[in-house]
Amino acid sequence: MQKRWDAIIWDFNGTLVDDVDLALAAVNRMLSRRRLPAAPRDVYRSVFGFPLSEYYARLGMDLSGETMQGLADEFHEEYLPGLPKCELQDGVREILDRAARAGSRQFVLSALEEFALRQAVGNLGIADRFVAIYGLDHRLGDSKLERGRELSRRHELGGRRVLFIGDMDHDAEVAAALGFEVALVAQGHQSGERLRACGCRVLGSFRELESEFDLPK
Repeated sequence: MQKRWDAIIWDFNGTLVDDVDLALAAVNRMLSRRRLPAAPRDVYRSVFGFPLSEYYARLGMDLSGETMQGLADEFHEEYLPGLPKCELQDGVREILDRAARAGSRQFVLSALEEFALRQAVGNLGIADRFVAIYGLDHRLGDSKLERGRELSRRHELGGRRVLFIGDMDHDAEVAAALGFEVALVAQGHQSGERLRACGCRVLGSFRELESEFDLPK
């Protein structure tokens, strides 16, 4: 079979792994400690994004007495214990397997701290599908663009056919900056409405992604 994509780069949270409810429960416990109302799932998906300071402010937090490091540590204390219980998004394993058989190199690029990211990918039993796994060296969950540049340089992806698969407008921004095509799937941390606002093609499921982007069968 002729290979269409030289490489596929996967976001992790909300893309490979179905962790939206876990993240929502974690942030709602943070809101409860501050005597703020819980965010429903649809509200969370409509306000989540980078920078995280703006996202927390949209949830009603007064950041004048907070630090982003403190908020990051608090979130991860709530979130990380539940991550091993989260499963792959429906349809992802099939795409990973088919892309591997077709010879496409696959990578993970995430804003999650890299040690936790590697553990999580290993727990899902898919680490052998990836040439490399790139996370951040801190918990602040900010832009992953520089790590994306490192990935592209190290693995010589410039000028090749590369598909970036994600669930957030930030994924589209990173893909555009690196010169890669992007596929956004609205099953993760941002709603379809949020994703469509960035002008990209938005898909409702990974089953739809297979046919839309001519992924290996």
